[in-house]
Amino acid sequence: MSLLHQRSLSGKNVPNWVVILRLVLGICLVYKGFDFIQNKDQLISYFEHSKTLSNFTGFITILPWVHIIGGLLIFVGLFTRLMSLIQIPILLGAVVFVNMTESEKGAQSELPFSFLMLVLVIVFFIEGGGFMSLDNYVRKPLNASSED
Repeated sequence: MSLLHQRSLSGKNVPNWVVILRLVLGICLVYKGFDFIQNKDQLISYFEHSKTLSNFTGFITILPWVHIIGGLLIFVGLFTRLMSLIQIPILLGAVVFVNMTESEKGAQSELPFSFLMLVLVIVFFIEGGGFMSLDNYVRKPLNASSED
């Protein structure tokens, strides 16, 4: 059995509103990617003010593109689990290292938004793209009669 075949259609029991959540998550990730491109100085200051993130300043140029490409692929439902897995450490770093310190300073925090995106990414890592996704069209189900 190859990667393009599956035993049954994934997401048959997933309600349609979960697909809408996947679309919203993809749009939000693309938005944050473009926001990081436009406000690169803010992203640089996040990395410089954190002792842990200052070791990873090389990711500043890659981070917006990971959000944009990952958001687009999550939006269309292609490689949803892989893109969600890639987004988890980024959003976990945003919640723990960036937004927690910003909320302590009393600034307008994006902690609820980042936390919600982290929860949704974890959900779609577990659940997958669902029935209405390109993953489902690319992966063909095996017929019960063709199994040996």
